Amino acid sequence: MSRQPRSFLGAIRRVGYVNKSVTQVELEYGVYSGVKLKSIGEGMVPMFEEHEARLSRGIGLDEWGTMPLFEKALLIAHRRVKIAMENLQTEAEIRQAENKAKRRGK
Repeated sequence: MSRQPRSFLGAIRRVGYVNKSVTQVELEYGVYSGVKLKSIGEGMVPMFEEHEARLSRGIGLDEWGTMPLFEKALLIAHRRVKIAMENLQTEAEIRQAENKAKRRGK
C-alpha cells in the first residue's frame, strides 16, 4: 500500500528562483487535486485566489480595482491565514472524535 502524500500549509517567500517556506505546518489529513494553478509571474497572486478574497469580503470589481495594492495584499494574506486556521481546527476535531471513539471501544 502506498503512503499518502504529505500535505503542508504555510507562507512562502521568493528567494531568487526558489520558493522558501517561511512557516510550515504539516497536516495529517489533506485534499489533493490533479490541477496546479500558478501565478502569472514572480510575486503575483493567482487570479483565482484574488477573486476568492474579493468575493469573500463582498467587494465589487470597481471598488477592488481602485483599492491600494497593499490593502489587497492584506486581505489575501488574511484569507490564507484564516484557511490555515480552519484546517487546523478541523484536524483537531477529527483527532478528538477519533480519541473519543477509541475510548468508547475499550
